[in-house]
Amino acid sequence: MKYNFEIKIECKGDAVGTLGWFNSVLQKSELVIKNNKDGIPAMFLKQTEGDKTFYEFICCPYIDMQDTCGYITDDTFKWVHPIHMYNAHQVGLFDHPLTPACHKAVEEFIDKTVDKFVEWWNDDK
Repeated sequence: MKYNFEIKIECKGDAVGTLGWFNSVLQKSELVIKNNKDGIPAMFLKQTEGDKTFYEFICCPYIDMQDTCGYITDDTFKWVHPIHMYNAHQVGLFDHPLTPACHKAVEEFIDKTVDKFVEWWNDDK
């Protein structure tokens, strides 16, 4: 038995899969600097869905050198990984698996966001 299929590709030129999802998240979000729960300025990805607002932590100054908690750190700042991994105690921006292309895009987004926060932090002193 043979089947013939015709597939129409309607998303040509747009990313599909998790990369497309990430692009749509960025289009509906904004970056904000506000105090975190400890009163320290931090960068967040602010997302609004209906009447609910969510703030996803991205980075902040690394004040408490004892608190690594699965973040990426240097001598001055700490920031999130692209994905949260419970078994590796890794704090991430997202909770679900990403395709390799999306993982790379999220990693680049975080890196650029941290760079902008560091620039703001150093200029604001």
